[in-house]
Amino acid sequence: MDKQVMTSEEGIKVQVAKELVQFRMRNGFTQTQLAEKAGKRQSQIARMESGRANVSFKTLDEIVSRAGGKIAIKIED
Repeated sequence: MDKQVMTSEEGIKVQVAKELVQFRMRNGFTQTQLAEKAGKRQSQIARMESGRANVSFKTLDEIVSRAGGKIAIKIED
């Protein structure tokens, strides 16, 4: 895999992780509470928040929407 692509992918994983943590904290949820709302396991939320998990948009949308949020994506030049 191209090093630049890997760096970009890792950067996206880190950004998704940060956004998920911030969303959860803004809404006053623990990882367990967010997992319960989303129908996931707490360990899955923990992996996503650490940036260790490859999260599909579908899964991320399920988690966020079931907890009352929405996803916004920004593509920059």
